[in-house]
Amino acid sequence: MKYLVSGWNTFHFLITPEELRTIFKDYHMVIFTAHVPLDYTESCLDEYAGAYGKLYELLTGGERIIWERDYPLFFNWGITSDLSNCTYGKVHTYEGKKYKSADFGEPVVGTSPFALYIQIGEENRKLHCSTAYSYLSNPENYMGIQLQYPKLIQYKCGEEYEPPKPAKSLKAYQDFEALKNSVTKITRPLTIAYAGSKKRLNIRVSDEARLKLNGCLSFMQKGITVTV
Repeated sequence: MKYLVSGWNTFHFLITPEELRTIFKDYHMVIFTAHVPLDYTESCLDEYAGAYGKLYELLTGGERIIWERDYPLFFNWGITSDLSNCTYGKVHTYEGKKYKSADFGEPVVGTSPFALYIQIGEENRKLHCSTAYSYLSNPENYMGIQLQYPKLIQYKCGEEYEPPKPAKSLKAYQDFEALKNSVTKITRPLTIAYAGSKKRLNIRVSDEARLKLNGCLSFMQKGITVTV
């Protein structure tokens, strides 16, 4: 990539696998965090939605998500409406096979899992919640998908980089806004409660997913309920 990015716009949500397919169906899924075979152009939404569906069932079914068993379900793929931006280069050999790596003209929207870390205050018994903890170290607290897009970008100019400018000026940023709007239309903020203390979170949840979230293992273990 011939650019640097800094700061991130983020958006967290949990919807059903069927709702995800509907919202993502007009976009392309691409791998940009790992090398890919030379004949690669894009990835299959069915594969992404299938892995998401399995995590969703574990989450809402009261099962413990275990990294050693479930790590293949955690996808970090990009999503874009313009596949022409997603060029690959940097051909190299790995274990006797040739691969290429992402060399995109501008960033695409990133999708990644996220975890909801909840702590109950020892003295005041109030809820303290954060989505800043990594799902890599907290897979059992998995809670859905995070969309990401840079706040600032710097393109390379000769041997140096130009001054940072807002990434909102990029075409791909419109994908971030469009996806947010599509999810927002079918979701509401998640509110949880514990011993009379309520917390409204920066996580959007669809009505159908909300109905099942009381079956989440981490909620049940802490005595947390989902409210309307």
